[in-house]
Amino acid sequence: MRQPVIIVDSLVKKLNNRLILDNISFNVERREIFGYLGPNGAGKTTTLRILLGLMKPTSGLALVLGEDLSKNINLRRKVGVVLENDGLYSRLTAYENLDFYGQIYGMSNNTERDRRIKELLDLVGLYNERNKRVGYYSRGMRRRLAIARALIHDPEIIFMDEPTSGLDPEAKIMVRNLIFRLAREKDVTIFLISHDLDEVERLCLRVAILVNGRIVALDFIRKLMHNFERKSIEITFKSIEDAVKASRYLDNKGILYNLIGNSIKIFYQDDNISNVLKFLTIMGLKVIDIRRKEKSLYDIYLKIVGD
Repeated sequence: MRQPVIIVDSLVKKLNNRLILDNISFNVERREIFGYLGPNGAGKTTTLRILLGLMKPTSGLALVLGEDLSKNINLRRKVGVVLENDGLYSRLTAYENLDFYGQIYGMSNNTERDRRIKELLDLVGLYNERNKRVGYYSRGMRRRLAIARALIHDPEIIFMDEPTSGLDPEAKIMVRNLIFRLAREKDVTIFLISHDLDEVERLCLRVAILVNGRIVALDFIRKLMHNFERKSIEITFKSIEDAVKASRYLDNKGILYNLIGNSIKIFYQDDNISNVLKFLTIMGLKVIDIRRKEKSLYDIYLKIVGD
């Protein structure tokens, strides 16, 4: 069995007698894009600071690559970070920014550093803009360069906090595709904090949802959807009269539904829906469209956080 690259076990953090993290536990596997979700003030940033070794927990374990980063500064070279504040210097060009950070990380070989910089600029689609000052970059370009900056020292794990915040749709797609490539092609593990649940659903297989310092859900997204989902199907009839006739049949069967104009949204718990559809056809009702409705991660998140 593979050893997780991030292990959080019974983690507790108190600040000024206030419980910020309440006995949380989770693991992240190598090459995984793991979503860490929760409303503002839930404790996500505190978790991140502890994992990065910038804050000590009150009790419990927070291990990255098998060790506590607060006790092994050298291990931080295997970790990259992308925060909302991109850490870039506006008066420097893209190339100069990466060159500066490469030297900070001890990349003393000029030839090797130059090769790495050009490789990363090509990866994030900024090679042709490498000599332009970052102050003239769009927000999406800066975000991609920030990801390149986090990769300059070839880390095994990248912690990302709201990587697509404030970006336009096109820039979001570019950053999202880049994150996916990092995990699949570069074997980088991604710890992703985001309020963009559509983004998380597209990128992540597993998520943890944090509320008031406690993990209230931790599982594969599809499994969470299955556990919380009340299945539904929407049927559109040719006429309102047919929709009303169908509603009477559903009333007699005790089936929950919503009637809106000539459409009915039927809620069901099992596979007997096929029998219902068959009977509606036998009744001679004219159906023009049938769509199965599935909940999104956004729906599940609101349900969990709301409860």
